[in-house]
Amino acid sequence: MNILKIQKLDHRAHAPEKAHPGDLGYDLFALDAVNLPAGEMRRLRTGVAVEFPEGWGGVIKDRSSMASKRIVTSGGVIDHGYRGEILVLVSNLSGEEFAIAEGQKIAQLVPCHVTNWQVEVAEELNGTSRGANGFGSTGAHKVRA
Repeated sequence: MNILKIQKLDHRAHAPEKAHPGDLGYDLFALDAVNLPAGEMRRLRTGVAVEFPEGWGGVIKDRSSMASKRIVTSGGVIDHGYRGEILVLVSNLSGEEFAIAEGQKIAQLVPCHVTNWQVEVAEELNGTSRGANGFGSTGAHKVRA
């Protein structure tokens, strides 16, 4: 069994945790109470550092309950070898100040496998049915048969 080691850097910190056994991400908690003005971004402290099992890292993602209020995360790639405090970049895209309480769930830490692929530069790539089509190229609605 893999183990995610946690170091509390502050006695008030909460270790990341899952609300349910089948959840993908581990909830991260705000160390301090913060008032986040509309349109601003802040680095929020969690008070914890992590040590991933060999071959793992993590990505910090939004909590759906916060994103529905237009409070979203940015950045957030946690490399395997990083041992500093987990900081969460949070932006307030709403039109109002948003209060974050000490100990409030603010984001999720989603574990990811580390890859060490060799990068090869090629003159061209193999073709696919999709090709270079992106941004809405698959349509916005299900077509009825």
